[in-house]
Amino acid sequence: MDINVREVLRYLGYGRNQADEAVMGMVCDCIDKVRQTANPKSVYRRFPLNITDDNYIEAAGIRVKSNSLAKNLKDCSEVIFFAATLGTDVDRMLNRYLKLDITRAAVFQAVAAAAIEGYCNECQKKIEGEAATEGLYVRPRFSPGYGDLPLNIQSQFLSVLNTHKTIGLTLSEGDIMIPEKSVSAIMGLSHRNMKCSIEGCESCDKTDCAYRR
Repeated sequence: MDINVREVLRYLGYGRNQADEAVMGMVCDCIDKVRQTANPKSVYRRFPLNITDDNYIEAAGIRVKSNSLAKNLKDCSEVIFFAATLGTDVDRMLNRYLKLDITRAAVFQAVAAAAIEGYCNECQKKIEGEAATEGLYVRPRFSPGYGDLPLNIQSQFLSVLNTHKTIGLTLSEGDIMIPEKSVSAIMGLSHRNMKCSIEGCESCDKTDCAYRR
């Protein structure tokens, strides 16, 4: 499982600044701990897509209005519903650090966040390889709660993927995913190659792109 140290430091707020030796030592230790405790799992399904003139997204029996997602999925004929998790042991370790060492907990949290993104990138690369055999290209992940896509579709979304049984992912009453270090996302499939980065618009300097989120 790839864990990008630069991403960890970004989550910790260092930006382009260099962390000191003590922090880097803690980062390396937490990376080891996450790799030891994580049990990454993922699930995805593919569905036909319809986007109405007033930007309602229709797929897998879900109908939701989102201007930003409609823009992201422009020229897509299908979507992939995707979910992934690092598992419950990562949550347990984080809760343990929160009680014993708040600084280490912050570092562990950042490492776990980078880890789930790294794992999702690995999963997406596999999906891209499968799509390529059909002449299709995959758009960057777009998650519920991003832009104007409401978070409250999460329950329907995870139900479609049956995540409770497939990867052990559930929701709290406040629509928080359990385990916490989990991701749900929509990926568009299109015959048009927009050369989008897996990491998404945040890492792309093409600010004039018509598909930018």
